[in-house]
Amino acid sequence: MSDIVQESTLAPPDHVGWQASPSGLKLDYLHRYASGQTALDLGCGRGWYASALADMGLAVTAIDQTNRVDDPRITVLEQSIAVPLPFPDGAFDTVLMFDILEHLPDEAGVLGEVARVCRRRLILSVPHADDGFLPRYGLTYLHHTDKTHLRLYTPDCLRDLLDGYGFETLRVALEGGATIPLAFAEFVWGGALVRQLARYTITALYKIGLIQNKSIAGDVFYVGERRGQE
Repeated sequence: MSDIVQESTLAPPDHVGWQASPSGLKLDYLHRYASGQTALDLGCGRGWYASALADMGLAVTAIDQTNRVDDPRITVLEQSIAVPLPFPDGAFDTVLMFDILEHLPDEAGVLGEVARVCRRRLILSVPHADDGFLPRYGLTYLHHTDKTHLRLYTPDCLRDLLDGYGFETLRVALEGGATIPLAFAEFVWGGALVRQLARYTITALYKIGLIQNKSIAGDVFYVGERRGQE
């Protein structure tokens, strides 16, 4: 657990970046790993992934403190994600937690409840901890300065954490590798033309393998199977 880094960031507005449209990567995880007939989406946001689960034939319940879901197939509980979850044991075949665990003060309590209501499959993503020197200078992912993020994770600490709640790891992976050309260009002064030239140059070096760092990524994705459940 020592690998969990305490950090803090201001959340981006809901019309930019990841809040503007659903993630193809997250949809791919759902299509590959969602299982069963019922699903719970904790922190559903606008309901993109809840709707994707419904498209796959699952009966979906979702929780968020503000209901922004316009899909009538989704049962939405407008409330905070807190202990206890208002569901019976083993109520859901799949539980989904995209970009939510890092925001919750009671990590242990919520994960205990997730383990209780999840009958088969847990799919989640959390921000990846960067233990290098760049965060000190603000040259890293926004989640390292996001005041709504209470903690960050590494693949190993996430695997160990969820093993303690009865989940067998099917997949844990760094996803969303650093976009080196774009990140570099953002710190180059001299106007759009200079930034574009910098981007082209670094892209070329990146593509031929002269610069890369596979240990840098924006998120850790996890898929686990609940042990001891039928």
